[in-house]
Amino acid sequence: MSRKLTNSRYLVGYKKKVLLLAVATVLSAALATGFLLGGTSFSEVKGLEGPIYGESVESHPIDAESLQGKIITAVERVTPAVVGISGRIRMETPAYGQGSQFLREPSEGFEDFFRRFFEQFPRREQRERQPVGSGMIISSDGYILTNAHVVRQLDKDDLWVTLPEGRDLKAELLEAHEESDIGVLKVEAQDLPVVTLGHSEDLKVGEWVIALGYPFGATLSQLKKEYAPTVTVGVISATDRTIQTGTRGRSNTYTGLIQTDASINPGNSGGPLINIHGEIVGVNTAILSTSGGSIGIGFAIPIDKAKRLLDSLVRYGEIRRAWIGIYMQELTPELAEKFGVDEGILVADVVEGSPADGAGIEAGDVIQKVNGEPVDSNLDLKEEVLKTEIGEEITLTLIRKGEEMDITFSTGQEPEKLVQIIGESLSQKLLGLQVHSVNPELEKEYDLREGERGVLVVGVEPGGPAARVGIDPGDVIKSVVIESIGEVNVNSVEELEEAMKNVKPGDALRVRVRHGMWEMAVWVPTRK
Repeated sequence: MSRKLTNSRYLVGYKKKVLLLAVATVLSAALATGFLLGGTSFSEVKGLEGPIYGESVESHPIDAESLQGKIITAVERVTPAVVGISGRIRMETPAYGQGSQFLREPSEGFEDFFRRFFEQFPRREQRERQPVGSGMIISSDGYILTNAHVVRQLDKDDLWVTLPEGRDLKAELLEAHEESDIGVLKVEAQDLPVVTLGHSEDLKVGEWVIALGYPFGATLSQLKKEYAPTVTVGVISATDRTIQTGTRGRSNTYTGLIQTDASINPGNSGGPLINIHGEIVGVNTAILSTSGGSIGIGFAIPIDKAKRLLDSLVRYGEIRRAWIGIYMQELTPELAEKFGVDEGILVADVVEGSPADGAGIEAGDVIQKVNGEPVDSNLDLKEEVLKTEIGEEITLTLIRKGEEMDITFSTGQEPEKLVQIIGESLSQKLLGLQVHSVNPELEKEYDLREGERGVLVVGVEPGGPAARVGIDPGDVIKSVVIESIGEVNVNSVEELEEAMKNVKPGDALRVRVRHGMWEMAVWVPTRK
């Protein structure tokens, strides 16, 4: 009996499952064919009267005086003068097809975050033009403002700009000033649309701004051959920001930047940041990102700073900046106690023959104000100096041995490189190197070890003897081995030059250098 009951229950359960499955199948078929509850089948949609959606019949005119209207007007005003920049990327492999003799370190610090927009593109030789960034036309006869990093790794003989109308114009590189990240191009054309440069000094946090440019190098424009720039809107998030970019050894510090949350992406670099009146207030230049794309933290060079550099270009034919010739050191609590001050910038050394040297500035002075403005960091002091014109008077308020004094003198021209060279030095002539003795300021700028001894490489001639074996700016020369005299330790430019007097042109010498975390020796054939 138990067995029969079990089988009966199983049969009843099975029949229920079959019945439910059948009902579900019928319902699905009814829905699919549109017969459920008298509905219309999908095949009968064709021929229905009227649309199958609701549509607004109201118009929404935009008030030209509203925020939205002002943004639209500003964009329409600027767009015709925003250009895309392209060119052939230069090959970066070492000469003779050989790799560097040094092991390369991974990037450190801010370089993991600050992605220079050009560097998002493959760094290899390109046979065809590659779109890399943006720019803006600042004069109707063809002068174009952009970033130095947009053009610095392009073949200068193959630079092009693309107008929003789609016209391509061959461009000439007039200036690519790495220290300020300002670049200037020139195209042969007349009656071009131009932007209007505004003012950045009085920008307020929270003020509306608009970023224009060609994200990912006009790639988004090429499919349909429509070259209008992309527009993003945000606010001024902060002013007077400082960032540092660079790889091992050599870094650049950019001060006084505008921070915005207007979306800036690779390819926007060199494009304009404008206010809602359509005036340029900044040049888009960098982003803080863990992915390479925008996360709402972008930076622009203030247009007032760019205008000073453009004025210099017109006056001198190149970008020149004011300079006073001191090496600065942060004032630690221990140093503050030693010098009897609470704040300021310590003068670590003075460049011989510099404006500061002529004015009597001394190592050990503590500078507290520049032209009446308090300075709390090395960057503050540098920024105040750069605001002046070459030859303009500047007043430093400083403490010397407990006494406060004002010293007024004229600024000079910033050297192209802070190098110690007697005419054309032997290290430059034979090796293609520009060098400088290590000091506290250079320790910080090049991220050297504290108390580093040796001679710092600050410049390497492209294709020169040192470049061919992989010596880079930021390397520190520890010693040289010369056949006639053996190994000589070098701790200053003068010691290196004295040793180089024993080298005959064409000789090979062994140079021991610190290259990042590695210290090793390399043979360098000198020029004949």
